[in-house]
Amino acid sequence: MREYNGIEYQYSSNHPEKAIGVITNILGFTPLASDLNYSLNFYSSGSGIDDCLAIYCRYGTADWPAIAQALRLKHVSEVPGDTDWHEAWLGLLDAEGMAGVPVQPLFQFINQHRHAFQPPADACWEVFFSNESDVNSWCVVWRNDSHLNYLYFDQG
Repeated sequence: MREYNGIEYQYSSNHPEKAIGVITNILGFTPLASDLNYSLNFYSSGSGIDDCLAIYCRYGTADWPAIAQALRLKHVSEVPGDTDWHEAWLGLLDAEGMAGVPVQPLFQFINQHRHAFQPPADACWEVFFSNESDVNSWCVVWRNDSHLNYLYFDQG
């Protein structure tokens, strides 16, 4: 349970020992500290929450099912099949009225929000969103066969 104490908690890659437990709880597996970069900012008060999280790490194929489950990930190709979510998701990408998966707005959205330690998203990466991500709360993961990038935003 969160404490709405008005204190901002910040963790950065400079002190992995302080945040590895938090990252493990988020991702559903424990990444190696030697190949890990992150910026975690948590804030909650009586007026709401404002969380902005970014992680880049190595993962193994055996870790992926736990990650996908922990983050409730859906491949972007699955989003158009959920009519209600698809509309909200297109709004998140600033791609209202477009059909299917709007590739250019998708990569533009990720690259606009990514941190400097995360590589740009392009067609070389497989992209996933947490189920029902929208403008107020979203999570995007882009991965290749060895590394994943995680971005999370929640404001409310």
